[in-house]
Amino acid sequence: MAPGVPEDPRRPRSDLPLRLASALVMMAIAAAAVIVGGYVFAGLVAIGAGLVLHEWIAMSGPFTVRAADKASLVLVVVSVFAAIWDPLGSLAALAAVALVMLLLGSADRKLPWLGAGLVYAGLPGIAAIVLRGEGAPGVITAGLVALGFVFVVVWAADSAAYFVGRSVGGPKLWPRVSPKKTWSGALGGLVGAIAAGLAFAEWSGYGASVAVAAVIALLAVGSTLGDLFESALKRHFGVKDSSHLIPGHGGVMDRVDGLAVALVLAAVIAVARSGGVDTASGLLAW
Repeated sequence: MAPGVPEDPRRPRSDLPLRLASALVMMAIAAAAVIVGGYVFAGLVAIGAGLVLHEWIAMSGPFTVRAADKASLVLVVVSVFAAIWDPLGSLAALAAVALVMLLLGSADRKLPWLGAGLVYAGLPGIAAIVLRGEGAPGVITAGLVALGFVFVVVWAADSAAYFVGRSVGGPKLWPRVSPKKTWSGALGGLVGAIAAGLAFAEWSGYGASVAVAAVIALLAVGSTLGDLFESALKRHFGVKDSSHLIPGHGGVMDRVDGLAVALVLAAVIAVARSGGVDTASGLLAW
């Protein structure tokens, strides 16, 4: 723009600097908690799960059953934190309450939505704690590497999709649900995730392989689907952002929608392949 020419007030300002600043702060907090592990990590994950459910409740409520929302918030926070000792028990508690809410849908047609929110908020949190596992703060364990791997894949997919989509444009991925997402962005995100994930696997000593690339692709696609699911959910309830908690990103749900699905997929793969022994190694050791 030439000197002295006023900026067009109709042209929206880019939110990229604000998004980058917020993302760096969140990445630093998440990385520190992952490295420390233990109760610190479990506590942060439990709080995050509670914030996700709080935003879900704000979108899908109010509920006629008295204190159902508050009781659900307490349940999800306690269950996710307790997963550090008994993940199966935490899963069972969330599943049982969610099922009861589904059955009580005739009394309050919104209660099934609350039950779904319990699962949506709690399951990824439990998955994250299962992947991290035990280990002294700062000690490099399979759990620390596995969780770092998932974060790197999802962040790379999200960042590459954002920049490629904005630069290349083209046909929309699902215009009715998310008008800004493009096929070019989705493919760019997939390529970026595979590149970053393989580099991380090689750096961590597990090695880059076709099998690891396939895992990365699955996590990246799952991340995209999680993003689209949240977009569809917000469109269903007529909201633009799940909240305004995070500058440039909206709410916690807006930030972790893709990560939530990727964490669950990663935990399922790890548990299925490890046979209950050194669970996290099942994700990268092929």
